[in-house]
Amino acid sequence: MNTIKALFLTHKEYLHSEITGGVQLCSQEFHFIIRNAGDVSLEDYYIPYTRNLLQRAMIKSKMENYSVFDIKRDAPALLAYMEQLAIQAVFINMASAVRFARPIREKFGDSVKIILLSHGNHSCDFLHLITKPVARPSLLRSWLNRVRLGNLIATEAEYRVKWLDGVVALSETEKQIENWFGAKKASFLPRRLYKDFLMWKPVPGRIGFVGRLDHPPNLQGISILLEELSKQHQGLQFRLVGAPPEYGMKIKKQFPFVEYLGELKDKDLESEVATWAFFLNPVWWYSTGASTKLARAISWGLPIITTTAGMRGYEWKKGTLQVADSPAEMAACIVQEANSMERLNHWKNQTELIAENGPDQMELSGRIRQIYE
Repeated sequence: MNTIKALFLTHKEYLHSEITGGVQLCSQEFHFIIRNAGDVSLEDYYIPYTRNLLQRAMIKSKMENYSVFDIKRDAPALLAYMEQLAIQAVFINMASAVRFARPIREKFGDSVKIILLSHGNHSCDFLHLITKPVARPSLLRSWLNRVRLGNLIATEAEYRVKWLDGVVALSETEKQIENWFGAKKASFLPRRLYKDFLMWKPVPGRIGFVGRLDHPPNLQGISILLEELSKQHQGLQFRLVGAPPEYGMKIKKQFPFVEYLGELKDKDLESEVATWAFFLNPVWWYSTGASTKLARAISWGLPIITTTAGMRGYEWKKGTLQVADSPAEMAACIVQEANSMERLNHWKNQTELIAENGPDQMELSGRIRQIYE
């Protein structure tokens, strides 16, 4: 098997951070699978966020169009480094860095494969934001949102057609979106499942959620569920983990039975979730990428309640998760089972079975390999 020299192009914090969120989990997973593929010699190359005043103004005004990196400033050093190392393939980590594809293609032509490791297109979450806004926008903001949505979609399609050799997506749904955009090749990479089981010591009736609280699907999803639980929580302890704190405190004020714990470092988070009867994954809409925290909960061997949308991007051969596809149904499951150790042990055993029966390294690396071969 011939070995290719490849570059993993990313912002440093996506691979290295004291607090591991969905972006870090996906980035580390992509990196691990490629590095262990057997036919890739992988070098990491870190790119900083833009300090360009115009780009920063566009970001602040919520009109950003794949411009969180300063391509003009940082591309020359990248291209020189690639030439020095005789790089044959570049894996661009996250769609936000996709604009680096153009100078790479213009410099090296078809001699370098350019593969986007997509965590999800910006247009997907933005479409959710403007159709299900947290607060009612002004008429001007509504018009600007439509302009931005059109620009995002046009940029996404242009780069698939002109500058990329292929895209690796986090779900089957997004693979088909990539095909619709005109990607030359598209592959779906299911989440890597593994065993890292915690010493589970549940407090009956204690349930919890982990996630970014300023991410609209998370904020809206958890709020809808808490509204249902407030009608029938019957002494349940709801633990909420995530940032920013102002969002967490607002939720706690609205729902006094919620215990807000802020953003926890990895070790503290593991100690906390090991006391939960259920790890909740209340994803009611198909948003960007995949629900990466589900893979982590599976690896921990915790009882889980999820939704069908929350399981997008996953494949396994044995085991079943408890699925509730409406807030009322999920609340009912929690009330009925969160205090029963017999039921909790049943669901824990199912999670452990799933963790042992996910896709293996050979299959996962093969799904990426078909893009760069």
